[in-house]
Amino acid sequence: MHDIIPTLTRDDKLRSIGWFAIWWIENFCVIGSSPVIDVPYRFTPEYAEFMVNAYALRKDGRRMFNKVFLSRPKGCNKSGLAGVIALFEAFAPCRFDHWARGDETYVFLGRTYHYRKGEPVGRVIQGPDILCIATAEDQTGNIYDVCYTNCTQGPLARLRGVGLDPGLTRISLPEGGQISYGTGGAASKDGGKQTLLLADETHLYTKKQVKKTYDTLSRNLPKRADAEPWILETTTMFKPGDESVAETTFKTAWMVQEGKAKHKQHILFDHRYSSLSVADLADEKKLKHALMESYGSAAKSSDGYDHLLLPDGRVTRVNPKTGRDSEGHTLLSKGVEPGPSKDGWCDLESFMERIYDPQNEVNESIRYFLNSLTSSSDAWLTEDQIQEHIVGRDVYVGLQPYEIADKWMEFVKPKERITLGFDGSISDDATALVGCRVSDGLLFLVKLAQKPDGPEGSGWRVDRDAFDAKVQWMFDHYNVVGFFADVNPWEPMIAKWELMYGDRLTVSPRARGERIRFYTNSWTREVYQNLVTMHGNFEYPYVTAQEREPVIGDIGLLADPRLVNHFRNARRRDRSFGYLIFKETPDSPKKIDAAMAGMLAYAARMKVVGEAEEVKPKQFLPISI
Repeated sequence: MHDIIPTLTRDDKLRSIGWFAIWWIENFCVIGSSPVIDVPYRFTPEYAEFMVNAYALRKDGRRMFNKVFLSRPKGCNKSGLAGVIALFEAFAPCRFDHWARGDETYVFLGRTYHYRKGEPVGRVIQGPDILCIATAEDQTGNIYDVCYTNCTQGPLARLRGVGLDPGLTRISLPEGGQISYGTGGAASKDGGKQTLLLADETHLYTKKQVKKTYDTLSRNLPKRADAEPWILETTTMFKPGDESVAETTFKTAWMVQEGKAKHKQHILFDHRYSSLSVADLADEKKLKHALMESYGSAAKSSDGYDHLLLPDGRVTRVNPKTGRDSEGHTLLSKGVEPGPSKDGWCDLESFMERIYDPQNEVNESIRYFLNSLTSSSDAWLTEDQIQEHIVGRDVYVGLQPYEIADKWMEFVKPKERITLGFDGSISDDATALVGCRVSDGLLFLVKLAQKPDGPEGSGWRVDRDAFDAKVQWMFDHYNVVGFFADVNPWEPMIAKWELMYGDRLTVSPRARGERIRFYTNSWTREVYQNLVTMHGNFEYPYVTAQEREPVIGDIGLLADPRLVNHFRNARRRDRSFGYLIFKETPDSPKKIDAAMAGMLAYAARMKVVGEAEEVKPKQFLPISI
């Protein structure tokens, strides 16, 4: 699977210096690391796409992104890519100057690039200052050594006679400027004027001093506004709860995707991964396919051909003459991702051996080789449980925040029986209205309001009238047969809902009394039983049940990232009678209100299905006497 946030348009990609960057790097850079030090650098399809996205320009020629996040599994040569990008930034015309007239060329070291009409023509940065940072010198060397090797053994070494001076800790550039690396404290970096910051393996940036260094350098970047400075952050999946720099960036990108944060930071988020349950790790076929998903074209094909990963999971071979498989699919087809390639370098069989080594911890293998999020120790649901129950993933991929809100209506028809769950707040946390399809337990987010983080949250209050109107709209347009709502602090409005809609509902929270009101703070044992039931049903694969009788154990999550993240955020806390779910800390910005509303909607659905089971006529079979 491959998440790119935000989704770039065709025009965005055409307005990119990335096309020129690919040509420049492939003509003047070598791989620069063992065992293929002097082999010319060649881009795989997905790294070529990454370059085009990372160097996309706005209509005024300014960079679209000042922070770029690349997440790939272990062994994908992320550091090598960062190294050749550093060289491009150091030597090439990498910032916008003007739009090509159609007859312009660029000549460097005896090679010529012909600009097409309308393509961005670049300018070199005056005095580029490129800094590689990591938690230790051997890690900064992963990027810096690629730069050093290129300046001493590759085509760029020809510039040593005209001012290029590569040293073991600093490379002085012909026209001024430098490439350097460091791991020092934040104070020693204050006042720097970097034009590119290369932060490698940021899932390891967990210690206070390293994070402070990163923050200080990030704050310094705007000092070189003429150079449009930016950060390239490369990493493998972080360990949840470490609060690493990678984890922070990951959260920020998904807040943008959810619409919770405005896109002020101009982040490009590119994350390739595969989800596989711990139970399925033992299945060699499933594991190998999962590795193909996570490594893509970095995986070495066994037959010397490029391959495609189709949305239905099949792997097909590409005809090198046409760029298509036998069914006509290409990398431009919707939902198609690059698979193992002839130019790949990762041996998946060797990775499988390492995963099956008893000395390797399972969650670490999932993080490093599948590049997938694992769960913290107190998570209510594991990540693989969540991933196995997500529905409509391909529909939600690439949607802008404003496109997500009503997408559920493509999955739920007005005549289908549904139940609703509501969990509300006034000025803190979130307020959520969640639906559940009775036929197969599919949970979908109808409406969500979340307190914004930072200064924008000051004085924020939820729009209660908007939720009142949405509930009325749901009853007017959908077949609502059950509705459980947490009472506090919305009791007057929920009482009104009971008067208006109570007679239409077929189930109640308890045998007698309220039709909608559910006292979660008092009915803790009922909450616990509902959580246990849901958790147990997450243990079994989700099956859509459109054409059969409802199965009481079905449960699914529509792939709305807001809903999925609220379930992901839920933490289990033991109590004398069992357990309940909470945020990780009382002040945590990781909300769970949609998960609580989902629990209430699912509890109502369970009652609807359970009562239907009770009233089924008994079948009498004739017997011989």
